[in-house]
Amino acid sequence: MTTNPLSNAVADSQARTFGLGMTLGRSFCRALLTALLLLAVAPALPGQTVLYQTGFEAPGFVTGNLAGQGGWASSVSASQNAARVIAAAGGQEVQISGPSVALCAPSYYDATFYRSLGNYNPVASGTPIVDVSADLWQQQGPTTSRSSWQFAFLILSDQNGTAYGCIGIDQYGAVFGQNWAATNQVVGDGSSATNGFHTVKMELNFAARTITCFKDGFTIGTMSFNTTSSNQLGSVSLVLQGGSPIDSSLFVDNLSVTAGSTVSTSSCELQITGAGPWSNTDNGAPGPPQVGNVYELYVTFNVRGQPTNAFRIKWTMANVTNYFDNINVGPGTGYVWYFTWWVSLDDPIPWSVTLDPDNVTGNTNLVSNTASGTFTPVPPTNAVELYSSRMMHGWESNSLSFQPGSGTIGSLEIFFGVPTTHGAQQAFSVTPPANAQSLVTAPYGLPLFEIARTNVPAGTFQDQDSFVVQLSNMRVNPTLLRAATWAEMTSLGTNWTQWLAPDPVCESTNAEVLAFVQQSLPNNYQSVLTPYDTARALHLAVMKKLTYQSPPFHGDAVGVLQDGVADCGGFSSLLTACLRAVGIPARTMCGFWQGTGQGQWHVRVEFHLPGADWLVADPTTGNADDPTGTYAYDFAYVPDAIYYLAVDVGNSHLLLGGDWGGIQVPNWWWSGGATYNSGGAVSYLQPNGVLATTNSTPGTLALCLSDTPAAGSIVLQTSTNLTAWSPVATNAANGNAINYSFPNTNAPRRFYRVQVIP
Repeated sequence: MTTNPLSNAVADSQARTFGLGMTLGRSFCRALLTALLLLAVAPALPGQTVLYQTGFEAPGFVTGNLAGQGGWASSVSASQNAARVIAAAGGQEVQISGPSVALCAPSYYDATFYRSLGNYNPVASGTPIVDVSADLWQQQGPTTSRSSWQFAFLILSDQNGTAYGCIGIDQYGAVFGQNWAATNQVVGDGSSATNGFHTVKMELNFAARTITCFKDGFTIGTMSFNTTSSNQLGSVSLVLQGGSPIDSSLFVDNLSVTAGSTVSTSSCELQITGAGPWSNTDNGAPGPPQVGNVYELYVTFNVRGQPTNAFRIKWTMANVTNYFDNINVGPGTGYVWYFTWWVSLDDPIPWSVTLDPDNVTGNTNLVSNTASGTFTPVPPTNAVELYSSRMMHGWESNSLSFQPGSGTIGSLEIFFGVPTTHGAQQAFSVTPPANAQSLVTAPYGLPLFEIARTNVPAGTFQDQDSFVVQLSNMRVNPTLLRAATWAEMTSLGTNWTQWLAPDPVCESTNAEVLAFVQQSLPNNYQSVLTPYDTARALHLAVMKKLTYQSPPFHGDAVGVLQDGVADCGGFSSLLTACLRAVGIPARTMCGFWQGTGQGQWHVRVEFHLPGADWLVADPTTGNADDPTGTYAYDFAYVPDAIYYLAVDVGNSHLLLGGDWGGIQVPNWWWSGGATYNSGGAVSYLQPNGVLATTNSTPGTLALCLSDTPAAGSIVLQTSTNLTAWSPVATNAANGNAINYSFPNTNAPRRFYRVQVIP
């Protein structure tokens, strides 16, 4: 009998190291097969040396024990009956069965069958690439426990019986490769081989001393050789091994050992196993996010084979597409990627995820590399909710210069808008410019500050107001807002209906505006659309109709309709006019973004629905996000309202015998004989800051001021009664957090606050 080249010491190593293969497995439901699949032996390619090749029909195999046939041997006599050639439909194959497996060591059972390869030297023969392949199938028996390790192996060894490595199937059906001598050298993609024959292959590169493992033509990973193995091929082995009880069977067909100089190529499959929105709650999980939170998509996927190149993941939400670049992964399962971005939409949002949209990986599975669907963000409980509030302070400054000595100005009138409480903002305090008086103007009863100068010499005039406000983001529940009816709209009070009349900028009764409204809505829109959906449709229509241009040709609704271009004022004027035309109270908001300077002014729209007070819409930013008008960006859900302050609403102030438009920046009028040189306005809006106490060393009080403004002075004050305040420290604001630390004794309880001085 031929001696087994695998010693018991090596077999002990098998029992230890093969356990690593179990980490690659996953639970599965096994399908019972009624027939065995037979695959033909592949012919040798030109330039290859066939070291051994058989489908167990030839040469000379007969049904019965494998040992003794075709040079096959086993070192354990009791194991000889464990492997037999059996007849199957269309041919023959080898079956190694558990009940006859011999006990080879105290802890495991082993049936090993090997065949000599004649000490072939691939390097010396000029064929440094050796492929060892077979069709394997390990069928678990009826009582096999998944917790009891069982393995089937295809092994290649050198002339001394030292194994280079192996490719095997564990008790979970997972295919894996392993360096025989290094317990951490395990490769696998987690895929299972449980439904019949699967072709497994090891490709040994004797030049690079590496082994690449394949399953069904797909790479599952590359590992290094056993460092103690030589360059001479000694034997190829088939092994069924495990702990008691073993009632599994190993089926083998089409065994081949060939040598050549060409490295095999691998197919690649990218398979999405899960994708969609990710809920961004504290315990995040697949599911729709909440309105007002960041929107996130996830994808989980498996990789079969080795991608040719690193690839991208394409993420699309509504009409916005982003890419995650340089995904560089090998064979494996359960890969997870996420992508997050802000989208100011609250109704159903289509999404899709595509792996390797550029097709640079050699992916052959173009069915499972894309997933898509639609999700609806979870709305707030109430119809309208303000959130993420910030205390802000700011000012507006106006400067006018007249040539000194050029004469006397008979009358100089300067008007400042007044921040008020409405919609997403609440005014806490407003300090008028010096020498200003407060006016309430017709037709809407809106406040203004007026500075009136008469008979003053030409010179420079500077005026400034200041204010403290709270700004909030706004999100809505569309379902609740859709409950508002047209009957309710017709019974609104005069405080709302005053915002339905036309004005010089929002010509809501103009024939061209009415025609545009008619084109934008169904003929019987009040029968098929709620007031909310009607406003939404008009918002989309304005987004689609206009193209942003600054400066525009006109700023009124009719003018921008004729031009097709507008700035933010024109966008807002047209939407306001359209809403008024269908009986929805609406008005423009004139204001500016957070910051300091002359370029952050902006105009938005407010509209009213019963039970919702003022809702915010911004067709200008909506157009920037989607000029096709497909998705209602920044409609009622406005996640950047904490950065925007309105200093005036409406488009009309009846003053000085005329109708003045929205006072976005201080407006002025003068008469007299002086010479005007220049004028300009600057707006300023910054956070008020948040004061917080922190844990500190006993006897020391530590305060940190974050979200600080970029300009002005910060005064920290203290009080014992919340009435009388004393300054503790003063710092110049620079936008960075400021830390205060000072001794704190057992004096009466103290309170602290911060004031920001522009």
